[in-house]
Parts: sequence; C-alpha cells; structure tokens
Amino acid sequence: MKTAIVFYDNSCLLCSKSVQFILKHDKHNHFLFSALDSARAKPYKLSAETVAVLTSDQSLLTHHKAVKYILKNLPKMKWMVFVLAIAPEGIQRLVYMLIAKNRKRLFGTTNCMLSNQHNERFID
Repeated sequence: MKTAIVFYDNSCLLCSKSVQFILKHDKHNHFLFSALDSARAKPYKLSAETVAVLTSDQSLLTHHKAVKYILKNLPKMKWMVFVLAIAPEGIQRLVYMLIAKNRKRLFGTTNCMLSNQHNERFID
C-alpha cells in the first residue's frame, strides 16, 4: 500500500486527537502527517478549518472527502464510511463545516501533544 499525507492543524486539540486515532488504527502505515503550516502544505493554500489528504496518486482531498478517505483506509474503520454514505453529500459537508469552524471553541487548543513514538510518520 502506498502512503498518503494527512495535513492537519497542529494547534487544534480535535485535530491532534484525530491524528492519534489514525496512528492507533493505521496498522499498515499508510498515512504520513504534516501540519497545515508546514512547508509541504504551503503550496496547497489550505485554510485552518481544512483537513486534507494528498493521496498516493497526488490527488488532494479536502474536508469531508478527506475524512472518508482516511476512514476507508483504516482497516477496522471501513464500516464508518458506510454510515457516512447514508447521509447526503450536502449534509456531510454541512456537518463537517460546523465542526471545523467551531472545533477550537468546542474541543480546545494544544501545542501538538503527539508523542515522539511515531516521529518517522511526521514530515515537514
């Protein structure tokens, strides 16, 4: 399996917890991680409310589509893609945007409390 890069907001607690979740469930090391403010992310001009995935074929997926891609590529989480597919695309987009815009207020901020255990998975 080829690798994909997840771009995330390293000052957001929800985002950091999401990265920890992916690390825990990504048994095949499919994902690498890069902060939204990294040199690698800059060419894509991503906003802070965006989770994005650069797939192995260099396609950039953002927002709810990135979330679905991540879940689809986590072996034990594929069932969640089916659950998400029940909701129409417009509802998925709306829920994503509501959470993204309010994530720091609802979940808090962090100074990227990810452990050094997975250093090789974080790229700049």
